Amino acid sequence: MKKIFLLLLISVFFINCSSDDSLPTDQFVPNAFSINGVDYSTPNGYMIQSTDGVNYGKFAIYLLNGGIINNEWNGESCDYTSSLTQGVVLNITSPSTTNLSSGIYYYQLNSVEPSLNETIISTDMVVTNNCITSSNSISEDQILNGSVNIVFSNSTYTIDYFFTTTSFGSISGNYSGSLQLVTDLSD
Repeated sequence: MKKIFLLLLISVFFINCSSDDSLPTDQFVPNAFSINGVDYSTPNGYMIQSTDGVNYGKFAIYLLNGGIINNEWNGESCDYTSSLTQGVVLNITSPSTTNLSSGIYYYQLNSVEPSLNETIISTDMVVTNNCITSSNSISEDQILNGSVNIVFSNSTYTIDYFFTTTSFGSISGNYSGSLQLVTDLSD
């Protein structure tokens, strides 16, 4: 009986110690987006809420590998850390005027209904004197369709997004964490 138990124990040990060769090589990369299999990290999240929402709230989500310097936005593009090289900006019209509501938002330009509006995906950004001086960007005229799924729970946003483009194939990304609030003073 001891021999059978020992053989069973050894078998379980070898099964658990087998190699992980069967795991896929394209592992999930958190807080990043992917273009044609190349991952771009975006560990920092910011949210700017427009003050002109009447029926719906307007929110801009910035997912960046650098940072926004000030917590007040004056409509200027010179407010970034020099470490910024890539990022995603998602402009969302939410059904709530005060909060970015959880839900799926579909890409629809020129819509006043709750939706994902203008989007910019940038790589190879160069920041000089806190201003973005150049980048390779994919903007709304290059995006065919897409969606973003937002879940807000326990002060954490989980954001998953996907786009198909005219020239860059599909782009997918995700973010999980807090979104630092930036006050919009551009009026």
